[in-house]
Amino acid sequence: MGIRIGLVLSIWALTWSIASAQTTYYVANTGSDENDGRSLLTPFQNLAKVNTLSLQAGDAVLFRRGDTFRGSLQIRKSGSIGKAIRFDAYGNGPKPLLTGSVVVSNWTSLGNNRWQASCSTCGTTVTNVFRNGLAQPLGRYPNPDAPNRGSLTVQAHVGTSQLTSREPLRTDWTGAEVVLRPTYWIIDRATITQQNENNLILNNSSTYPLTEGWGYFIQNHPATLDQSGEWYYNPTSKTIQLYTDQINPNAQVLTAAAVDRVIDIAGASFIILKNLHIAQARTTNLYALNVSNLTLTDTDFTDSGEDGVIIQGEGKDILINRCSITNSNNNGFVIGSYQNVTFQQNIIRHTAILPGRGKSGDGQFTAFQSSATQNTLIEHNIIDSVGYIGLSVQNNSTIRQNLITNFCMTKSDGGGIYLFNGAQLPMDNILVQSNIIRNGIGTFGGLSDNVIGGAHGIFLDDCVNGVDLVDNTIADCQGLGIYLHSVSNLNLLRNTCFNNSLAQLILYNYDRSCLPRNNIIKGNILVAKNATQAVAGYISSANDLAMFGTMEHNYYARPFNDVSIIRSVYNGNIVNDLNLPQWQAQFSRDGTSKPSPISYKEYSIQSVSNVNRIHNSFDSNTEGWEAWGPYSNGQVTWNTGYKLDGGNLQLNVSTLSHQADSYVLMYKGIQAVTKSKSYLLQFDATSPTERKISVFIRKQQAPYQDLTRRYEFIVGPSRRSYEFALTPSTDEANALLTFQFHEDSQPVCFDNIRLQEASIVLNNPDDFIRFVYNPTSSDSTVTLDKPYRDVRNHYYNRQVTLKPFTSVILLLDTFPPVDIRLWFQTDQPYPKINEVTSFSVALYNESVGQTTGLNKVQWTCRLPAGLTLVNSNGLSYKDSLLTGTVQHLQRDTTFVFQVKTATPGSYSLAAEVTATTFADPDSTPDSGTNDGEDDSGLTTLRVRTQTDTTAVVTATDPLTGRNSIYPNPSSDVFTFVAEADISLSRVVDLLGRERLNLGAIRQGQTIRFGQQLPGTYYLLYIQYNTGEQRIIKLIKR
Repeated sequence: MGIRIGLVLSIWALTWSIASAQTTYYVANTGSDENDGRSLLTPFQNLAKVNTLSLQAGDAVLFRRGDTFRGSLQIRKSGSIGKAIRFDAYGNGPKPLLTGSVVVSNWTSLGNNRWQASCSTCGTTVTNVFRNGLAQPLGRYPNPDAPNRGSLTVQAHVGTSQLTSREPLRTDWTGAEVVLRPTYWIIDRATITQQNENNLILNNSSTYPLTEGWGYFIQNHPATLDQSGEWYYNPTSKTIQLYTDQINPNAQVLTAAAVDRVIDIAGASFIILKNLHIAQARTTNLYALNVSNLTLTDTDFTDSGEDGVIIQGEGKDILINRCSITNSNNNGFVIGSYQNVTFQQNIIRHTAILPGRGKSGDGQFTAFQSSATQNTLIEHNIIDSVGYIGLSVQNNSTIRQNLITNFCMTKSDGGGIYLFNGAQLPMDNILVQSNIIRNGIGTFGGLSDNVIGGAHGIFLDDCVNGVDLVDNTIADCQGLGIYLHSVSNLNLLRNTCFNNSLAQLILYNYDRSCLPRNNIIKGNILVAKNATQAVAGYISSANDLAMFGTMEHNYYARPFNDVSIIRSVYNGNIVNDLNLPQWQAQFSRDGTSKPSPISYKEYSIQSVSNVNRIHNSFDSNTEGWEAWGPYSNGQVTWNTGYKLDGGNLQLNVSTLSHQADSYVLMYKGIQAVTKSKSYLLQFDATSPTERKISVFIRKQQAPYQDLTRRYEFIVGPSRRSYEFALTPSTDEANALLTFQFHEDSQPVCFDNIRLQEASIVLNNPDDFIRFVYNPTSSDSTVTLDKPYRDVRNHYYNRQVTLKPFTSVILLLDTFPPVDIRLWFQTDQPYPKINEVTSFSVALYNESVGQTTGLNKVQWTCRLPAGLTLVNSNGLSYKDSLLTGTVQHLQRDTTFVFQVKTATPGSYSLAAEVTATTFADPDSTPDSGTNDGEDDSGLTTLRVRTQTDTTAVVTATDPLTGRNSIYPNPSSDVFTFVAEADISLSRVVDLLGRERLNLGAIRQGQTIRFGQQLPGTYYLLYIQYNTGEQRIIKLIKR
């Protein structure tokens, strides 16, 4: 009995405690607003009843799953710390649906597939009509699939209030709405107030004047209804007309968006919305004003007439987690000047993809827009299919590991991530890190046939500053990968841009007072997929490109045409398309940056005709070639020498005009050419100085237009052979093969020019370049069926593994890998001050016999402050950086340099391979010295004073020091006892080739090794955890 009484008392006490802390209210379609709502058996029925409750901190309102609740939920009460007011779901099945639509029934036929019904609760506008839950199209003229891309044309205009249509308007459109594109980034809507034939008078509040020659269309008028599902709303009669050639609408469920806000929160705090489906508001599915401690989690917001979620006013501590916002006609998510905002693991999809359904003016058609000012975190979200901008933020924001795809689908001149600071306000602490941005779509300019390349991956516009763009991936955009317009104090670090149509990176300033300064552009990978895509551009109206910032360790790659990969524009009109060495030499930027490690032809030759259009070896004359220049100073002569075969054709300038627009043409007639046929051009060329030349086929007579694309190539002091396939775009009876270069005092010499008809097949870049990315939170492994390398020359054979939100651009490797090893050591690790110390850098080709061409290898070593270079032995030395290059590493080679210092102390030096011709199977050039790879080495000098009497262990004495090796000499096994912790140990022969790698050894550990070594001399290389290094000579008998 005592136990039973105790149990009853415990249950009673627990129940009383819960009741005193909170009240749970239940709402179900089968309930009644006359109930108390406090149990599953006595639920409320309607949202209007819930709005009358005087909710207290800790209360919960639960909606039954699978039910639909029409109307608006008004939240005006607040919870408290630890006692939030919660709106949630109960039961089983789909999330409860809270909707702003009303059922429209009793449809009557008007004939010709038109039906009409009253909507007495609809207001001045209806933004959506749904049939069986699916949004139906608002009627428009012309239809989207009509000619002219479904548009009429603005013939003339007066400001914003009047337009004249190029096409005749035979219907009276008064009262309808016109949808206008005044510019690329604006879509406006205006009411037609008056019509006089083809002239429309508009009630248009836009600040953007109309653009002649651009399109417009008309909507929300009964005359537009001619396709199934199209509808029109008459606000005067409050009726909806529907065109349907399918089922009688009375046999379907049709609803109209009538309630402005399904969730309306004002002045409340400590509110939780969870496991709900909020849908079909006339304007906004959730609107909150001046709220704090608001949590939205596991809730879906769909089919809003305008915006999905709007949080305005001021407040703090906002969490949106695992929600979805889909099918918003205007903006997806907008938040005002709040603090402590977290937006995690959400999906925003299908935002503003219908041009006539979003709002007019700026700031519209955006998936995510934040004006929050402090501690904003946006991470692990998916933003997909958006009419304009994917994501935009202000200060103190982190945008991390988001996937943004398919943006600028309705407007252009925007970005997947877009930041703007036209007012030049202070900006700080914005981190954009490890996002993947793909498939900027772009829209047409006016009614032309060209898609404007205005869908940029990351777009920082008008005086943005203080932003870090780090480890982002941008690919497949119809625009620029990264567009930086008048930015400063920017860190652009380790980003990857691939296959963006206009260019991978542009840093630009033309007319803004905020000059690009103090930017750091480092470690970025910029790869153009095809031969016509640009890689990068640096553009200014002044002569200040070298002042834009620090640029280093970037990769500028266009494997199908690595010639003019960087466009420089300065003083507004001086334009140069440069290769990387030219850019480095002219502007002293990107000294450590690299071009593509491998190149491909744009075509494969199937067959070549035996008939030569041109076959000139210039044995004795110029063979009919001519020259021309706009200043009559071009000439061709016959010459010998210049590293060519006997006689050659020399193109030069007789007298320099010193005009910026001066150029010289060298040409020869080739008779008729045929559209789409290919002509294979081969020749040799050289010049005393490096320069860029273009070759093409053009018309012989006026208007002298080009018949083929212009192909650029670089000539220089070394003789090179060239090959191009020229394919005319039209037939021409009299064509010229033409070479063109800018005026210069040095000649260009040609030899062995041959032109033949050929059958070619264009190579598909997808067969050579593979882009792999991982948009997930786990490692991802991709199997490879061919060997590849990346731009860093890292080799991939069977697979590639990517960390979360990383990517790699793989280049098909047509050559076998070559293993390069570096050995770095000093002859005196403990010198005295001012004592000259020698260092040796040994390079070893451990894949001897595998290469078919020159195996060029470059290494660098940066001297720490305090060391003075005494003897470079021919090495390049600039800004404390030593650089050594071997043009063809067949087996091994050694470089030696000497240093000294007048200051005692410890100096750490590192040497690493920074560039190779071939991929390395176990190392990545220029990847740092702390990655454990064998293409780098570390050593430390400990410089003593002249009076320092501390004992110094000699480098090759096997019997002294703190380690014991015995026996030495040995005819079998060496035994080694470590008396200190060792980070690295290996045995090499006297040529520096590694024979054994003993790895890390703990203090006191005993290692036995060397039984398999042949009898000769060896060196045991030891590096202690302290950084000290030691070499012990071993004798094997």
